Amino acid sequence: MQRKENWRDLRKRARWDRLAGAGAVLILIMIVIISGINSCAKKLKKPEAEPVIVEETLPPETTMPVTEAPPDNSMAVYLSPSTQEDNIYACDGKTSEEEAMWMIARRVKSTLEEDGYAVYICGEDDKVPAKIKQGNRLKCGAYVAIHSNSSGETGKGQGTECFYNTDIDGSLALAESIYTRVADLTPTPDRGLKDQYQRDLYEIFNNVTACCLLEVEFHDDVQTSRWILSHTDDLADAITEGIESYLESTKTNPHEVPEDIVEPSIDDNYAGEH
Repeated sequence: MQRKENWRDLRKRARWDRLAGAGAVLILIMIVIISGINSCAKKLKKPEAEPVIVEETLPPETTMPVTEAPPDNSMAVYLSPSTQEDNIYACDGKTSEEEAMWMIARRVKSTLEEDGYAVYICGEDDKVPAKIKQGNRLKCGAYVAIHSNSSGETGKGQGTECFYNTDIDGSLALAESIYTRVADLTPTPDRGLKDQYQRDLYEIFNNVTACCLLEVEFHDDVQTSRWILSHTDDLADAITEGIESYLESTKTNPHEVPEDIVEPSIDDNYAGEH
């Protein structure tokens, strides 16, 4: 009986050994198959392209050719009507100096342009420093500021007056040409031509080309303020004639205009009109 049991055991062990061997063979076959698949996949996968390094090259510095010369404004006009909206006319208590002077300036501009002159005009909200900077860069043959006057507390001022800069070539001639025509219109005794030292006027002191500041009459007097508003066209025509006469005279007697503008020391925070 002992021999038979041993034989059975041997047969059982032999059977399991064969199964284990067969399993090992299967495992090896699977490993080989998986390895082959991975190898094929690697061969089929496209290698990643190496990044192309492009060196950045800047274009050589070039100088743009100047195709147009700066405009010749020797026969042009820069108009600077008052922008003082708080100065109210005594005759009606509502019209401002700004409104009245812009009525005059627009007619001057229109007539000058009809007669073939180039005309620049300041913006309605421009303060004096902005006007001066623009006028100095444009280098016009004539810079004309147009105002009405005020005598302050007395309210008894009368007449036309015109200011100019003695240090600027042509400034006196421009002022005189305009003043004489406007003064002939006014119904009251006039006040004359005055240089920059007789009144501290920002536009006159800081200008660089022929300039004048005209005070057509006084707006804080009932009679003269009413006269201004009823003669805006006449005043505009007189100013226009004065400007044109001056510019025509420069054709035969040219005045020196600075080639290179040296900006004056202008206070951008200056809040006053004059």
